[in-house]
Amino acid sequence: MGEILKNLTPDRHVTLCNLICLPYAGGGARVFRDWPRHLSRLVNVYAVQLPGREDRVAEPAEADAERVVSALVEAIAPLADEKTVLFGHSLGATLAARVGQELFGDRSESDAVLFVSGRRSPWSGPLRSSARGLSDAELLSRLASVSGLHAQLAADPAFAQMMLPALKADLHLSDAAQGIRERGVPIPVIGLYGSQDEGTPLSYVRQWSRFTTGRFRSVEIDGDHFFLEPNVERVTAIVDTAARSLMGL
Repeated sequence: MGEILKNLTPDRHVTLCNLICLPYAGGGARVFRDWPRHLSRLVNVYAVQLPGREDRVAEPAEADAERVVSALVEAIAPLADEKTVLFGHSLGATLAARVGQELFGDRSESDAVLFVSGRRSPWSGPLRSSARGLSDAELLSRLASVSGLHAQLAADPAFAQMMLPALKADLHLSDAAQGIRERGVPIPVIGLYGSQDEGTPLSYVRQWSRFTTGRFRSVEIDGDHFFLEPNVERVTAIVDTAARSLMGL
């Protein structure tokens, strides 16, 4: 599936922790481009770049959830011998949870931390996106009401035609949630949610506690579902604190 991980900190040769970032549907590594300057110099930052996005836009998007999960596990496994933070937003949170249970399901709680950001738990609603089966026009109409990349898709027809195949494939990747187990990991899980995100209320985020036998906490971030980019400093501060704790700093 090509080069699925992009190293955003290639100049960091001495590191104690790896941060793996998984973006929302339709997003790519660029979502996390500003993160390294807000994080400890001992954290190596990687971002997932699935085919069909950004510098991989010429490649066909992959819609098979299990193939994507397998590719992610294979790519991330060599990094999992070090302290690891998995951070996923929206669809990325589902994929991060699947990767977490595969790589850290039998590890110590001090080996890794999982962030599930802007995503309801698998036990609090439908596992499949309600947008599946919509026509291109219907999908763009729905996206016009939200912010972030999706609003850009709705406003720029040329950009939309380029990105819609990847976005529509991502709607199928939500099927990965069907493989998430209760008590799937022993590592700490932190759920982030937007204060104005009506689709992911605190009650749905709290149910991620069923995924871990370890510690769980939830953190409210100001904003809607796409709170990630307007709140880079706030979110990265929380992630950095978790990474420093893993490193014993």
